[in-house]
Amino acid sequence: MLGRDAEAELLESLLRQAAEGHGGGVVLHGEPGIGKTALLSYAAERATGFQVLRAVGVEPEADLAYATLHQLLFPVLGSVDELPGPQAQALHVLFGRAHGAPPDAFLVALSALSLLSLLAGEKPVLCVVDDAHWADQPTLKTLAFVARRLDNEPVVLALAARADEGHATDLPHLRRVPLMGLNPDAARALLAEHGGGRRLSDVEQNHLLAATGGNPLALLELAGKEMPPEGTQEPPAMTDELRRSFLTKIQARHAASVPLLQLIAADGSGSVDTIEKAAASLRIGTDPLHRAELDELLTYDGARLVFRHPLIRSAVYHSATADRRAAMHRAFASALDTPADQHRRAWHLGQAAAGHDEQAAEQLERSAEQAALRGGPAAAMAALSRAAELTADGPRRGRRLWNAALAAIGGGFTAAAVDLLDRAEREPHLEEADRIALAAIRATVAEFAGSPEDAMDLIRPWIPRALRIDRRLFTPTIVMYADLGLRVNRPQAWADLAGWLDDVSLAPDDPRDATLRLLHGACLAHAGRDPGPRDWAAVESLTDPVTMTLAGAIARRVGDYELSRRLCRQAGQLARAGGSLGALAWNLEYQAADEIARGRFGLAEAYAEEGGQFAAEVGQPNTACRHQGLLALCAAIRGRPEAADLATDVLAEASGRNLADAMAYARRALGLIDLVAGRHREAARHFEAIGGWDTDMPSDLAMAVVPDLVEALVRAGEHDRAAAATARYVRWTERTAAPEAAALTARCRALVSADGDAGVHYAESLRLHAMSGAPLEHARTELLLGEQLRRDRRRSEAQRHLRGAADDFRRIGAIAWADRALGELRATGESARTAETGVLSTLTPQELRITLAVGEGLTNREIAAQLFLSPRTVDYHLRKVFQKAAITSRAELMRLVLAERPA
Repeated sequence: MLGRDAEAELLESLLRQAAEGHGGGVVLHGEPGIGKTALLSYAAERATGFQVLRAVGVEPEADLAYATLHQLLFPVLGSVDELPGPQAQALHVLFGRAHGAPPDAFLVALSALSLLSLLAGEKPVLCVVDDAHWADQPTLKTLAFVARRLDNEPVVLALAARADEGHATDLPHLRRVPLMGLNPDAARALLAEHGGGRRLSDVEQNHLLAATGGNPLALLELAGKEMPPEGTQEPPAMTDELRRSFLTKIQARHAASVPLLQLIAADGSGSVDTIEKAAASLRIGTDPLHRAELDELLTYDGARLVFRHPLIRSAVYHSATADRRAAMHRAFASALDTPADQHRRAWHLGQAAAGHDEQAAEQLERSAEQAALRGGPAAAMAALSRAAELTADGPRRGRRLWNAALAAIGGGFTAAAVDLLDRAEREPHLEEADRIALAAIRATVAEFAGSPEDAMDLIRPWIPRALRIDRRLFTPTIVMYADLGLRVNRPQAWADLAGWLDDVSLAPDDPRDATLRLLHGACLAHAGRDPGPRDWAAVESLTDPVTMTLAGAIARRVGDYELSRRLCRQAGQLARAGGSLGALAWNLEYQAADEIARGRFGLAEAYAEEGGQFAAEVGQPNTACRHQGLLALCAAIRGRPEAADLATDVLAEASGRNLADAMAYARRALGLIDLVAGRHREAARHFEAIGGWDTDMPSDLAMAVVPDLVEALVRAGEHDRAAAATARYVRWTERTAAPEAAALTARCRALVSADGDAGVHYAESLRLHAMSGAPLEHARTELLLGEQLRRDRRRSEAQRHLRGAADDFRRIGAIAWADRALGELRATGESARTAETGVLSTLTPQELRITLAVGEGLTNREIAAQLFLSPRTVDYHLRKVFQKAAITSRAELMRLVLAERPA
């Protein structure tokens, strides 16, 4: 590898590490001819003992979902049936080998990872993808997913791409290596070794080096050509020069075969049968394919006929006139006549069409449906967008545009979705239902990656009309409006919904109507009205994880915490089973917040860390920020030193997008850090900064921290303000029957009590805590009561409550609070020592997730499927857990989980 010592060493290092069990990857970036393909070939040659899988991206297939992945995995598809059932089915459906429900993109990615991991169990695997910029978007997303999970897999990904064409290939967790031209010594050595023809003088070599910039392919292609004399006008861009060079050579040697070569270049699939069918309809002879006449230009690997260099293909394709290209695409559309070829046929029709062409548009729309069934949102987006371009003005064009935007959101292409929505919104003839759908899609984009306040403003005007036109179709949008009202501190949304739903007749046995009945009851309770009968049991028959999660959030608002947990948990399970990572990332926030309320901080951290990772993968920065806020809150409660910095970072990010809920998580974290440290005024300022508890219509975010605020104000000597906050909290909690809220109300009353009734209120609070599942708040109440008893010189009673508080704090891992309780206990004269923490509390979030799954009796393969990991990664983490716990079997680990896991 002349002049490529550093790059060659990097590739060899990746191969060595993979042979030792640790994978990785690289993306080689550079202009055409710079040597990317040569380096990939070098890696394949050095991969002794590896299984090498190869694929080449081609421009015509850049919008065909998973075309490049199919090419990469084609030689090993015989091993697919060894994967877990849902994963095997996903790949079979994806590649047209079976019929079934459409696989989610992330289930496909997990299946690809599992397949590579399975192969790597026999010998390391090298995946080589040339011209990755022309790989389809779903394949690139799959490779990005795999790349993030290679630490413990003997798998290497080596990609080559151009930075200024096709799709972006700066994949996370793959090292990006830009390739520059060869240095003068390496360039001269290349010319001497491979230049051929006459020997160039030093002056000619220098001129050639200056003209080519050291591009190896350009050096070899132009070495034998007459160069323009020094001082003439600057030569054209080297890519154009190379293309002309290729064309000149092809026309000189294969003039009679140029029409056939143009046809092959227009195809992209590499199928000889398809090419021959199209050639027959255009009266183009294919004999050269069977006489090896074109072997210097083409290669056939038994499955695909491809050009040896992408520049050759590009030069040949663009040498045809526009009319000629249209004719070739029509010929391919006619040649592709099987149902499995529908998407490719529609693409060719779209390429051949000019102006408005409803027939081609309908074909593309149908092909988009097929793409969606095969988990290809990028392909569906491209097909629908092209269909809209071919559609005359009218409702149909707008509908195709917003459906393209919906596909874009499904694929995580937020910028493309916004552009498509803008185009759809400008359509003058959209029907009202389409405009509601368009607003809902735009609001979804804003909720996940923009401003949640904008999301509310977008859908608010449409809610009454959505209820009138098709309330069941738009149930997720209606309930999302309520959820946004909580997130952005706009309680007026609940009053609006109460009024809009008053006049709607809802059937209790329909799951979507039951969801709206649940929402109506919550809105009435929020407004201080009777919520009516609790006839919403049908919500548990919902099957959409998004609607189920929203219903769970509303159920919590009316105090039915158990229903809320069941809905959110089941929604998460459905999202996992379907590989719906976007829905899962969002759902895990609700589950993490609930686990914090239950004092299960290790599990909360596991959910929040996992949810944050998934949110980043699917392009939900707002969701990722909220998960970081929950992690900051967990760290604060557990007394970790990084908690304040983490919360401050979240506050800075969330304030930039006005994410009121994420800011509330961060401010509560900062407030609790100050509260447990005895900095009561500082703590009160953090809690009050959430804002809104003292308004006519207080927000849920603000009211949720009032018990913390009351404690801080009382300790800071602000009794009047604490009493006012307590009075407001009492009125707010009257709307819910949840014992947790009633217990906190009694505690607030105890703190502000001045008439000797504090003991009565503390007793009531502890009684209600015993009925709920909130051990942190229970222990805090015992701590406050113990402190009060110590101040009243009732030492033995104080010791009992302080000892109980310290034990509970230690059990749930709230170390800073445990230290405070132990300090109070020592002040009563009782010696206290810190108890050992359990093994589960020493595990990382990933280790804890895997350990708890083992506790449920799942196998490594089942755990891998649930957590979007490979079985090998699960096994790696389990070995670390065994070491930490000093155990040797799964049975011992299951007993440990049963002994230590919180109820």
